Amino acid sequence: MSEHPTDEIDGTRLLTERRVANAARGELLQLITDGTVTPWEAIVAAAASGEKPLLRLRLDQIITAGPGIGAARARAVIAQMLHILEATESRTATGHVTLAYVLDEQARGRRLLAVLDAFISHGLIQEAQDLTVWPGFPFAAAPLPREDAR
Repeated sequence: MSEHPTDEIDGTRLLTERRVANAARGELLQLITDGTVTPWEAIVAAAASGEKPLLRLRLDQIITAGPGIGAARARAVIAQMLHILEATESRTATGHVTLAYVLDEQARGRRLLAVLDAFISHGLIQEAQDLTVWPGFPFAAAPLPREDAR
């Protein structure tokens, strides 16, 4: 047995996990690009899925994946969100605003509310039905649909 635990890491397994993670992120971004989901719906889906690879997506990637949404508008949304939080990107763990940063439980939903405010202010959310979430979101699982009692 090796003295170094890294010698036992299976490179093939790591590559497979990386490909799966990249595919999950790419699939979500493609759904936004296709107009199947909005950037807000993508954030809700990522939070609800519990898939860690999705948490590595940057907020600017999610915003600019939307049809007709450019980098300048994404920067304005993120700047407003950070202004509300009195924070800077340089103080985040990665130097970028990622979904992991937005959905961090220690923030108690404050960052998510700042994103919501910025999305509404910049026209990324216009309809009330775009805000469909459940009590305790994103920290509580979505409730199961109830069958109507007769």
